[in-house]
Amino acid sequence: MTAVAGAVVLTLSLALGPAPTAHLRSEQKVAAGYNQGIARIPGGWILSGLSVIARVDEKLRSKKSVSPPVPPDLRVRGYNHVGDIDAVGKYVYAPIEQSNFEKGEQVMARYDVKTLKLVDSVTVAQHENSFVTVDPKTMTAYSLDRFGGDALLRYDVRNGWAPLPPLAMSRFVDKVQGADVARGAVWLSTSDPTNELFRVDLATGEVSDLGSAGHAGGEGEGIDATRLPSGALHTITVDAKKTPVWLGHFAVSSR
Repeated sequence: MTAVAGAVVLTLSLALGPAPTAHLRSEQKVAAGYNQGIARIPGGWILSGLSVIARVDEKLRSKKSVSPPVPPDLRVRGYNHVGDIDAVGKYVYAPIEQSNFEKGEQVMARYDVKTLKLVDSVTVAQHENSFVTVDPKTMTAYSLDRFGGDALLRYDVRNGWAPLPPLAMSRFVDKVQGADVARGAVWLSTSDPTNELFRVDLATGEVSDLGSAGHAGGEGEGIDATRLPSGALHTITVDAKKTPVWLGHFAVSSR
């Protein structure tokens, strides 16, 4: 039985090939306030901080910002933290968090991508809210109930953020701070001791460890997975000295 099992593992390994790996290609310094999230838009990026959402150009120069982005009616309920965002079409999707995690209540909000004005928001039943990412093909949103977990929460955005069955992952991933849906996968960034990056296959839930985003001792935050000349993954990492914040561009070897 042992020999047969070993043969099966070897066969599967050869069929799948080597696991994908992320390789740093370049970095840009980001203003310290933009230390949470990132999403690609034509001609630049949407960046988020604890209390700001901004649109910047390719050289990270601010073109439009709103601070604080959390409206008064949510602030009085304790909501004061914007995590890793996403941008799909004419909207920015933002996770807005309150710190009473055992309440089991958080908020997802939409902002106009041009004006950055709040469009609407919805309360969701989850404990923490470090990120949200939306699949533009299915308009399914992905998040995580806690900062670590072995299943991604899913919501039907077109149907009032109705909960969908979670996507079970092949392993537990801890301290997840950001995510982006692209190329048949959800790409995760973490603030674990090595700021590790992961790929979660949308069809199978298989988790692949891509390696470190760098700046160990600092804090990994948001991630974008748009294929650009600069790379296929783009991460926000807070330096160990708290400043600067780094936008890292990574190539990804595929299996």
